[in-house]
Amino acid sequence: MEQKNIADVHFNLNGLQADLPYEDSFFDFIYGISIFTHLSEQLHYEWKNELTRVLKKDGILLLSLQGNLFKTILTDTEIRDFENGNLVVRGNVKEGHRTYSAFHPEDFVKKLFSDYEILEHTDSFINNGKPEQDIWILKKK
Repeated sequence: MEQKNIADVHFNLNGLQADLPYEDSFFDFIYGISIFTHLSEQLHYEWKNELTRVLKKDGILLLSLQGNLFKTILTDTEIRDFENGNLVVRGNVKEGHRTYSAFHPEDFVKKLFSDYEILEHTDSFINNGKPEQDIWILKKK
């Protein structure tokens, strides 16, 4: 395991349930790379609440999410939902699986993290022919 190779670093492997083994206000910084992109809307709210619980006041949360650039792969109906500010979820496989996909309009992200200050939002872009996810840097109030 990685812990054997990196001194003084502890790893936690969690499942889909939003239940972390850390006390309240434990972290100064949390990052989630392509995590929310594989969750249902319900789990978006549950994980947001759990991350908020373990993040210190004025702590920083960095997330990558599938934003505007990714709507090019959506159906017409999904695009309408997306443009109306609704999270679009494609879930024909088990939630959490890499092909279970959530697409994040800016309005949805702002609503989900309405109790955070948005420090930065970088739109997705094409990098070597492949789309990169939006980056959101948020500060807990």
